[in-house]
Amino acid sequence: MSSVQEQIRSVFSSLGMEEVGFLDYTADLAVMQNSSLRRLPPKPAGIILVLFPYRLAEYPGRNISRYAVVPDYHKTVPALLNRAAEELEKHFPGEAFVSFTDHSPIDEVSCAARAGLGMMGENRLLISPRYGSFVFIGELITTLPLNAPPQPIQGCGSCGKCREACPTGTLREGFCAENCLSHITQKKGDLTPGEILLIQRGGSAWGCDVCQEVCPHNIRAALPEEWPITEDPVFSVSEDALDLLCKERAFGFRGPGVLRRNLALLSPSEI
Repeated sequence: MSSVQEQIRSVFSSLGMEEVGFLDYTADLAVMQNSSLRRLPPKPAGIILVLFPYRLAEYPGRNISRYAVVPDYHKTVPALLNRAAEELEKHFPGEAFVSFTDHSPIDEVSCAARAGLGMMGENRLLISPRYGSFVFIGELITTLPLNAPPQPIQGCGSCGKCREACPTGTLREGFCAENCLSHITQKKGDLTPGEILLIQRGGSAWGCDVCQEVCPHNIRAALPEEWPITEDPVFSVSEDALDLLCKERAFGFRGPGVLRRNLALLSPSEI
């Protein structure tokens, strides 16, 4: 590991972030054609990728996906990354460090795998050796050269448990995000009878964790220490709390209407 990488790791460690990887930036990595491209620093040279574990112990009655239990990662992850960027700018004057998460110019999962932070699951999620697939990914794209050529992307081993357990069969038929139950729970407007039945059988008002729950790598995965990513968890949602929760959780971008519909489908009177 270069001295530059060691200094960067030290900064992140001081802020409670230990899962850090490095990748040289090349133009062909900017495959996500969205508005985030405008935020790229001039002459980007490197990518610092960071994992943010969020899985908490199981809670009886949880009715939302694990990633929605914790505060909205679109807010918590950038806050931590921006703190790191401020510190790195002190260590490397004149260099730029721009934070991204989710809405990013790069494919975060494949880049994190190329940075050696984990392997690629059949469900297209990154699987960290320590925390499994229950991690958010964020990155700083920087003008600072990192001397970090890409590593080969490793597969998960293809045991098939996620394919067998997938409630919609999309992992058995070749992955299609629109057929994923998590996507179906997020759809606006009318649902087909088949989609309604899938939500009722799944029992989740938002998201689906089935493929992750059965993954052997997740069964053995560690739980993170308490930190800002996992503060103030809410394990289940109800009609009376939706308006407030939509301001604080990752499902807020859809608004309360979709959650209300799904909760109604899950109520005994509707099943």
